[in-house]
Amino acid sequence: MTDVLTIHWWTDLHLRDELTGKPEAEGAIWMERHYYAALDKLKMSVDIANAERPDLTVCTGDVIDRKQPLLAFAQMWDRVAGPKAFMLGNHDLDAGYDSVVRELGCEERPVTAGSRFTCSFPLYRGQTRARVLLLDTYVDAEGRHRYDTCEGTIGEAAFAWLESEMTICAETVVLLFAHNGIDGPEMYFDPRHAARFRELASRVVGSGKRLYHLAGHHHVYPLAVVRDVLPGYTFVNGVAMIAGSRSSVNVLTLDERGELAIDYRAVEYPYRPYRPHHPDRSDRASTYQN
Repeated sequence: MTDVLTIHWWTDLHLRDELTGKPEAEGAIWMERHYYAALDKLKMSVDIANAERPDLTVCTGDVIDRKQPLLAFAQMWDRVAGPKAFMLGNHDLDAGYDSVVRELGCEERPVTAGSRFTCSFPLYRGQTRARVLLLDTYVDAEGRHRYDTCEGTIGEAAFAWLESEMTICAETVVLLFAHNGIDGPEMYFDPRHAARFRELASRVVGSGKRLYHLAGHHHVYPLAVVRDVLPGYTFVNGVAMIAGSRSSVNVLTLDERGELAIDYRAVEYPYRPYRPHHPDRSDRASTYQN
């Protein structure tokens, strides 16, 4: 099959400007987080995207670790040559929602379900078609952003939007990206909203559609975690780019049958120029195929 959609997916970069390039500095490593390496990994991710030219590059947030400017990320994000989409994470909100919107140049984007980052669009390559959704899981019932929490939620407006987009869209495959995994660890998502979403997902897949939900937040590595929640509904927790001195860009491929596969492209410290991989290279591994 030649009509294969390719998506490069970045998540959980956790940049800390004061530790960039300083592996010996105090605080440069905390648990799995190798802060000193984050910017070099980001630079490599941009090089890889521009060399491979995927159909879409998606970032699901936590590009910073605590309150600081998003300039380092924004400069690299601007370098990505192809189509791209961004969803903020809870750590990005440390800088303030309005600041994230402004620094990423999103002031003119429409507000959907309380967020300028929540959006929907089709992605096509030949006969392979998907509906891509990005959901902001940090908007409260009044449409305001929630700070100082790592628990994801889905408000009434977001549920209405999700149901409309997933049921009415012409595409039979839905790729739902968010920072928090609705069906990830229970501590990171409101259980009432997760249960309600599964009811919605059941109706969507019951109509003959295929649903993939892709999220970060919970730092998994070195491989993504994949779980079939319901027949036709799969949850994917992507590899966190902050983990270790060497981590990965998640590379998703979707074929015209609606089957998703996951590969990886290695990113590491120190930075090295990207060389297109060969199938037997160690920086590529296929770990899931539906």
